[in-house]
Amino acid sequence: MSLPILTLDLGTSGAKAALVDVHGIVIATSSHNYATTSLPGGGSEQSPQDWIDSARECILDLLAHSANFAAVTLTGQMQDLICVDARGEAIGFAVLYSDTRATAEATQLQQELPEWNEITGNEQTATSIPAMWARAVAADATLAAKTHHLLFSPSGYVVSQLGLGYFCDETTASTTGLFDLSRRDWSRRISAAARINAAALPTISSGLVGLAPANNHLGIPAETPIVLAPGDAASTTCGLVGLAPGEDYVSFGTSGWHAQVVETQQAPSAIHQLALPGSGILRIAAILSVGGTADWARERFLPGVSNTTSDGMLMRTPRVPTGMLSLPSLRGERFPVRSDHLGAAIVDIPADAENLSLYAAVLEGVCFGFSHDITGTDPLPATGGGSRSLPWMRMLADITGRTVRVTPSNDASLRGAAIFAAHVLSLGVIEPLSSHAIVDIEPDPDAQPAYQALRARHRQLYDALNGLARA
Repeated sequence: MSLPILTLDLGTSGAKAALVDVHGIVIATSSHNYATTSLPGGGSEQSPQDWIDSARECILDLLAHSANFAAVTLTGQMQDLICVDARGEAIGFAVLYSDTRATAEATQLQQELPEWNEITGNEQTATSIPAMWARAVAADATLAAKTHHLLFSPSGYVVSQLGLGYFCDETTASTTGLFDLSRRDWSRRISAAARINAAALPTISSGLVGLAPANNHLGIPAETPIVLAPGDAASTTCGLVGLAPGEDYVSFGTSGWHAQVVETQQAPSAIHQLALPGSGILRIAAILSVGGTADWARERFLPGVSNTTSDGMLMRTPRVPTGMLSLPSLRGERFPVRSDHLGAAIVDIPADAENLSLYAAVLEGVCFGFSHDITGTDPLPATGGGSRSLPWMRMLADITGRTVRVTPSNDASLRGAAIFAAHVLSLGVIEPLSSHAIVDIEPDPDAQPAYQALRARHRQLYDALNGLARA
C-alpha cells in the first residue's frame, strides 16, 4: 500500500493539513488557527513562529493516522514580507499581503521607476513588497543591516526552518512587485530602486526542495521529500481545474474571482497576472464583493428571508433579465476597473419594481461583472458558497452563454498542492475537483440573447460611475 501525501496550507487565518492518497481520497485532516495583529493605518501582521507552531500541530495530528508520508507539500498565503537574520530567524513580525500602510512609499517608487507596472506585469500598490520594505526600513534604521534573507510566504519560511534553504515559488514571486514577469526572475532594477540587496532574495523555485532532516522540530519523519507547491492562488486553481492552458473557473465566495490559465502575459491592467511553475500565466479578475453583496441586497430588499427561501422565490419567476443594471461594488472594486471609491449601484429601476426584482438585479450584476472576463464555450466550473444557489447559477449560464458546472470546493488548495506533489514525484495522477461535478446548468436559449444585449451597457456603467467627480 502506497504512503499518503501530507499537504499543508498556511493560510491567512491558520494552518490546514490533510493526508491524501494517490487516488485523491482524503484520509484525515487537521487545522490550527493563529492570530493576526491589526495595527493603526491599515497594518496587518503575524508571527512567523505561529506558522511553525500551527504547522507542527497539524503534522503531529496526522502522524496518528500514518507514521510516514510519501511527501510533505506546502502552499499558503503569498506576498508577505518576512525579514530573516544571519541565524535564519525571523526579525519581528511578518507584514501581510493585506497591509496598506505603505501608500506613500508606493507612490514614491512609482515616480522613481515609472515602468514598475510594466516590468512586473501587474499594477503595483501599497501592498507590494518594495513599498512595504521602504516603509519598514524607514521605521527601523537597523533593519537593512540585520536582514540577510527575505522571504515572501509562510510556506517558504517553513522550508527555511527545516534547513533546506531560502526559496520562493514562481506564483508567490509574481505577487511581490519584485518579479520581472517576462523574464521570470527577480528584477534588479526594482531591487535597486527599492534599496533591496539582491543577494537577500530567495531562489525562485517550486517542486522538490530537499528531504526532511532527522529530528526536525516539525516532527516530519527523516528523509521525507519536501515539496514547495505554488502559492495558494495557483494551488487552488490546480485543485479545482488543473493548470493546463485554457482551464478556468469562477469563485462565488464572500469575494470572488474568475481565474484562467493562459500561455502568454498581457499588458498590466485590472487583472492580476501570476507566473505558474514551468510556464504559463494565471490570470485573476477579482470582484471584491460577491456573496457579501448578495447578503447585503437580501437583507435590504427581502428582510428576514433566508438564502433557501429567496432561491425558491426566484425559481418561481420567469427566466428573463430584470432589465435593470447593477454594480456589486460595495467596498470599491478590482475588476473590471480598479477603484477604491466605487460603490454599489442599481440603475434603470422602473416605478413598479418589486423587491424581489431588485434583489435579482443585484445577483445579475455580479454575473455581468464576471462576464466581462469570460469567453469560450466549454463548461465553466463554479465554486464557493454562492455556487449552491441554483437561480444565481442559471443567471451566470444565461449571461456567459456557458454551461455552469457547480464544483465542490472542499480544501481545493490542499488538493492542488497534493496534485502538484504527485506530479513532481511521479506518484500518480490525482484528478481535480471539477471532475466530480455536483450539477451542470445549461444556458436558456431564450434568455441568453436578452442578456447579451445588456452586457456592453453594463460594462459602460463601471466607467461612467467610476468617472464621476467626488468631493
